[in-house]
Amino acid sequence: MTAPRAVVARGGDAGGGAAEAAGAASPAVVVTDVSRRFVRRGIGAGSARFVDALSDVSLVIPRGSRFGVVGESGSGKTTLMRLIAALDRPSAGRIEVQGVDITARTKKTEKSLRFLRRTLQVVFQDPMSSLDPRMRVGAIVAEPLQAAGRRDVAPAVREALQQVGLDEAALRRYPHQFSGGQRQRISIARAIAPHPSILIADEAVSALDVTVRAQILDLIDDLARRQALTLIFVSHDLSVVRRVCDTVAVLRAGRLVEVGSTSDIYAHPREQYTRELLAAVPTLERSLAAARVRAGWAGRAGRAGSVDGGSTGHDAAGKPGEHSSDDE
Repeated sequence: MTAPRAVVARGGDAGGGAAEAAGAASPAVVVTDVSRRFVRRGIGAGSARFVDALSDVSLVIPRGSRFGVVGESGSGKTTLMRLIAALDRPSAGRIEVQGVDITARTKKTEKSLRFLRRTLQVVFQDPMSSLDPRMRVGAIVAEPLQAAGRRDVAPAVREALQQVGLDEAALRRYPHQFSGGQRQRISIARAIAPHPSILIADEAVSALDVTVRAQILDLIDDLARRQALTLIFVSHDLSVVRRVCDTVAVLRAGRLVEVGSTSDIYAHPREQYTRELLAAVPTLERSLAAARVRAGWAGRAGRAGSVDGGSTGHDAAGKPGEHSSDDE
């Protein structure tokens, strides 16, 4: 495996040439030789084990770029996201967000990190875990604005909900009254309400079905373009990253395996691990083939039921082919 080098992500459509030029001079995020080691303690003396979630990772992400981080479960991609968002501290290395070193923690720098809550927001994987079930949607979206000291938050809350395709009726409802896709829209509304310049999406569509996933990806893509966001998109699915990102970094076991433009990674992957990830990406042809196999089994089961019990082969819920979905 060739040793990866620190690579500057190229600005995409979100910021245009001006943002690209600005990003070259003032990156949104700089990660330098970052490592994160966890201690897994057992029972008894000397039973502690060390787990290296990240090892010597270096990246430069300019403003306005759309940067994808991919890898299998346990590759360290969520750990990297948490470090950039200052939700955790690295064991070694340095992270700068808009020129501020967020790894050097003192009482003075802890206060300066307040800027990070205004300029960087996160959309998490599971909205049911990240949205307080006891709060109405209006209060959920208003929370980051109030934390930043805003007083008249109602107009900004309505604007954020409108931008994600929800009307004012949502303000008075609770998260459990929405579908999965709608709950993720609420999470996105909360993230964009304070007008951040950096948005991290951590597996933001992996818990959604295919049709809703496409709608949420289109929404994130549109918001990144219209608001000139620096988008950091974390996913295990290269097909998802290909849709919204211009640059992709591949992690494996906490190490940076490969990084480059999305088109280059797809067309000419350098590493065997990247090729294996690409081979595992579902394609339309594979999905249709799997659907035909499932349909064949269902047809044989229906014919068997017709012979054994006089069934017509129709599902009890309705006509053949009918199904329910998590529509929005």
